[in-house]
Amino acid sequence: GDKSGTAGYLCSCGVWLGPRWCISLPVGMADFQCMQRASYNGAYASTAGEWMELTYHTDYAFRVLMYAGAHPDRRVTLAEIARAYDISREHLRKVVHGLAQHGFLATTKGRAGGLTLGRHPRSIRVGDVVQAMEPSMAIIDCNRQPCPLTGRCYLKAVFNRGQKAFLEEINRVTLADLLEEEQTLAGIRIISEAV
Repeated sequence: GDKSGTAGYLCSCGVWLGPRWCISLPVGMADFQCMQRASYNGAYASTAGEWMELTYHTDYAFRVLMYAGAHPDRRVTLAEIARAYDISREHLRKVVHGLAQHGFLATTKGRAGGLTLGRHPRSIRVGDVVQAMEPSMAIIDCNRQPCPLTGRCYLKAVFNRGQKAFLEEINRVTLADLLEEEQTLAGIRIISEAV
């Protein structure tokens, strides 16, 4: 997302954001450049490009959670979420299964079945979802091509500290915070009405 002023950001997905995080709504790989925030000290507001890229699996997980969270009064269906975001139902089925396994979603089978949030949106932290859904949070894998410096290199410790700070920062934001952003919620409502 491009920084467009101190009051908010124009996300790379085209949604104007207030001074909080955004998860992009349209189809495409989510990125933390898109998830910029007017941070308290500006330390995490990237303007120089992507720092980390999420898998589609995690990107879709946030879309499902935001869609379900935007409809707290009813169960939403896999089919309507797939239509709203133009995502394969089979791929979404795997995402929903993972979210349910971690308690983020509650699923009900049958004719009147569907999905609801498994807990209050205020208790669903962004970082917890990322950690649950990403296959690996490793920034560097010293064993991928065995390195003779393994166990004696300071670089891994630097990356580990950076990752810890990153997760702590994004865990300050909850699903409720995302859904309180008027433009984000309006975007979800628009795609909901189209299905």
